[in-house]
Amino acid sequence: MNRLRQFCLTALMCTAMLAHADGIVRWLEMQHEFGTIHEEDGKVSCTMRLVNDGDSELIITQVRTSCGCTAAGYDKAPIAPGDTARITITYDPVARPGEFSKDVFVYTNGTPRRSGVSIHGVVIAQPETLSEFYPVAVGAMRMTGASVPLGELTKGRKRSSYLTVVNTSTTDTLLVSVTGENAHLKAAAAPDTLPPGKVGAVTVMFDTRQSQLWGLNIDTLTIITEPLHPSPTAVSGTAHVHVMAQVLDDYSQLTDQQRRDAPAIKVSTDKLMFARDALSATMTVTNTGKKPLELRRMWTAEPGVSISCDKTRLKHGKQATITITIDPTQVSRPLLNGHMTIVSNDPSQQSLTVRLVGEI
Repeated sequence: MNRLRQFCLTALMCTAMLAHADGIVRWLEMQHEFGTIHEEDGKVSCTMRLVNDGDSELIITQVRTSCGCTAAGYDKAPIAPGDTARITITYDPVARPGEFSKDVFVYTNGTPRRSGVSIHGVVIAQPETLSEFYPVAVGAMRMTGASVPLGELTKGRKRSSYLTVVNTSTTDTLLVSVTGENAHLKAAAAPDTLPPGKVGAVTVMFDTRQSQLWGLNIDTLTIITEPLHPSPTAVSGTAHVHVMAQVLDDYSQLTDQQRRDAPAIKVSTDKLMFARDALSATMTVTNTGKKPLELRRMWTAEPGVSISCDKTRLKHGKQATITITIDPTQVSRPLLNGHMTIVSNDPSQQSLTVRLVGEI
């Protein structure tokens, strides 16, 4: 029993000695703030130091960065107890405008096995980069685009998206506001106060439950930027952003029998021709299905073209007449080459198009 006790005591002492004999990592700096840097000035570097507070040599086994834009070099020689090693971190700002925060992980044979440091800053982009990545100017702010395509949305769903923005000013903080919201479209700037060089976003959320239009919805938001502190050099701006969503029904869960019983739309033509002396034309729509057909929307983006229909709900075998009329005083082009869209509750083709062609 005494031998067992002595063995356990010896093992504990050896473990304690081994633990004590490890190299111990202590960082003198754990983060570096570069502040504002300019893209055209190229790469920037900093040095961070670690001290071996242990009783045996410390070896850095590897260094990893969180991004390919960041590189790190380090002392590969063993670090004696009490000595200091240096990690050199380099950040490449080319084509990376805006705020950045990057981590560097250092692995050793000591305690801890892994530790981390970080770098931070803001990149002021050169004009060429801004034009490429942020082509839309709104005063001193630039955006990645002037449209937000949300794609096809089934009724009852929501979808969100955003545009990235950057404050190109080196001195002015900008107030960013968004107008043009409605029942189905919500939008906001995040943040709404954008410091010099900082990157933000204009977020949008489309709710089909509140939308009144079937088919393509096009809404326009107005983005306004103003300097927080007006000055002779401060620049304000306004831009319009188009948000587009195609709202359709979800028929994915219909059974085979329900599809056989569904309404079915048939149009008398897929192209209407117009001439200078015949600026009005008609076409018919027939329900060849079993259940009632609903003509939910008929529209065109062509200026000066109006559409009317004598019925919007058709029982099996019934027809509706659609009349398309052109007002030549509202048409600026001598040739018409557009289309009309018909949205219905036909599960097989909820949205179909009819070409509108002619000489005005």
